[in-house]
Amino acid sequence: MANDIKSKVKSLYEIMKEEKVQELEVNSKDYSICIKRKDKNENTQPVVLKKQQISETVVPSFDESKDTQTARETIKSPITGIFYKSPSPSSPVYAEEGSIVETGKTVCIIEAMKVMNEIKAPFKSKILKILVENGKTVNAGQDLLEVEKA
Repeated sequence: MANDIKSKVKSLYEIMKEEKVQELEVNSKDYSICIKRKDKNENTQPVVLKKQQISETVVPSFDESKDTQTARETIKSPITGIFYKSPSPSSPVYAEEGSIVETGKTVCIIEAMKVMNEIKAPFKSKILKILVENGKTVNAGQDLLEVEKA
């Protein structure tokens, strides 16, 4: 059992190093683990992962082609993984372009290490554009959805 945990920690640490993640927290029904690393030579960002829950990153941007200067924001992927618009191929998508989603509603999933991480709307949003194809790999920090506050 101890070797199994040691192996998991080592694997997680290697992924953190590869993805330049400074902090990782994993909670499951069997165990909780928090790994922190510091490397003075890398430009790292803290990321906290909790099983089935990922905090969103929202970065404001503006479309200068619009006359009204509507505030547009993007929802970014907090981790590297596979982007999915729905929980399964036969299920309806979480959000479509033009739809309005409530605060906290799941807008997509990022699968990483066999865990489905739900990405939720940080505020009531209108989905302007889905920037990633279903089933494609995304990197940490990559824009997933372009939204505006509804």
